[in-house]
Amino acid sequence: MSFPTQDEGVTPFEEQAAKWCCLLAEDALDLSEQREFDAWICADPRHEEAFEKMVLVWQGADAIAEMPGFLSLRAQALTAMEEGQPDWHEPMPKRFVYMGAGFAAAVMLLAVLTGLVFIGNQSEIYTTGIGERRVVSLEDGSKLSLDAASSVEVTYSRERRALSIERGRAKFDVASDPLRPFIVTAGDKTVVAIGTAFSVELLPQQIRVFLYEGHVAVLDEAEATDLADASKLLADGSLSDRLFMPGQELILSTKARTATIAPGDVERSLSWEGGRLSFIDEPLSLAIERVNRTSDTPIVLGDAAAGRLIINGEFDAGDTAAFVSGVASLYPVRVSADEKKIVISSAKLKLPEK
Repeated sequence: MSFPTQDEGVTPFEEQAAKWCCLLAEDALDLSEQREFDAWICADPRHEEAFEKMVLVWQGADAIAEMPGFLSLRAQALTAMEEGQPDWHEPMPKRFVYMGAGFAAAVMLLAVLTGLVFIGNQSEIYTTGIGERRVVSLEDGSKLSLDAASSVEVTYSRERRALSIERGRAKFDVASDPLRPFIVTAGDKTVVAIGTAFSVELLPQQIRVFLYEGHVAVLDEAEATDLADASKLLADGSLSDRLFMPGQELILSTKARTATIAPGDVERSLSWEGGRLSFIDEPLSLAIERVNRTSDTPIVLGDAAAGRLIINGEFDAGDTAAFVSGVASLYPVRVSADEKKIVISSAKLKLPEK
């Protein structure tokens, strides 16, 4: 096996960071060494980034120690590191002399081996609380925007980028990677995407997919048995009958096999990212579901008829009082409230006396 040279992968920052890892692993730093380390970290933001990366590599080396197929590769890497190391008991300034391509190659090899483990097992859950929004940069360059009270599990492997919406809504700006399809699951529906931007919202009775750019295909659970093949079919146009156009919203029922494609308003569909809630001909039941993501005092429907009222308008996220006031001023409804909830009921429904 031939090792890559320093110019072929390991940056000078990473090599310096790896040497600090070796030194820190050997023993605690003395005062002068600690000062030199602190000065090195503060000298350039890239130093801290490289050091954190090397710490992960260093910790990951033990994690793969017993994995079949990696034993001999790890042994070669560690041998190369040992051969490239200087005398660690020399004074500090001499410890960091250039260690040559062998050491750089060893660092790169350990990074690659560890990376295989991380890619194969990496799973993260990103969540937001009520009234909170969050933007996450994923490791492949994709961006995940979470609406309030939402949760997305992200699992990356060598074969695919798999995300699952557990609740709420998220927008995905997908980095193109033809070798690893970007797959989002919500309920029993699977969205397969290639370099694109779209949002998925999981509601009690609906799944809504809004496409901003690019192409996506939405598959049923039974159709998504081979997602790698599905991605290839999407790329070559074989799933053209499953595609919809940018600026359109796909509305899927969670109770029946029905789907509707409707033209959407891009600006309004993204209003939640700016702290606004926008409704266009939405049933009150759906509007309340979204309002409740932003408020500690939930709104509850007193009857099904009230939930069918159609809502239009735009409100500040978290301003539940303004939303309730607007609904009450436009529709014949009754509003009652206590410390735990706000109840909106049809005016014809007689509320029980307290």
